[in-house]
Amino acid sequence: MASESFDFKQVTRVTAGAIGEPGKRAFYLQLRAAGELVSLALEKDQLRILTERLQEVFTRVSVPPAGSPPNMALEEPITPVWRVGFMTLTYSQEEEIFEVSLVEMVEEGDQAATGHFQASLAQMQALATHAAGVISAGRPPCPMCGGPIDHDGGVCPRLNGHH
Repeated sequence: MASESFDFKQVTRVTAGAIGEPGKRAFYLQLRAAGELVSLALEKDQLRILTERLQEVFTRVSVPPAGSPPNMALEEPITPVWRVGFMTLTYSQEEEIFEVSLVEMVEEGDQAATGHFQASLAQMQALATHAAGVISAGRPPCPMCGGPIDHDGGVCPRLNGHH
């Protein structure tokens, strides 16, 4: 069964969050537009990369000082419509609008759903700030391999002769 695609011209809300204990957290990107709520599952690394890309853009454009942050908590029900396979992010300086395109992670040969939304500079600033906090709330990275400390109770792969 094919997942549902969506295309939001302008979201009224965009946020991210994690549910669960560090090391076993599930990460979500959540959008609201025209009364519709969409939750998407994604990997922590995908959220980290999105946050880093947003911060790169902010270093190149004049960003107004952030006001008081909006409520960035995930909204219930948190039922992901699908898992993000990959995403692209573009920024229009003239319009001060971000465009985000998402493609569902599917088995080879299956039809992937797509998602697209536009968000304002202020919305994406709030997302980047909030997402950075969500990411840092997990397990710290191992200084040797970069993987999460704990390694599922095992030893760092760099210490056991594997890379």
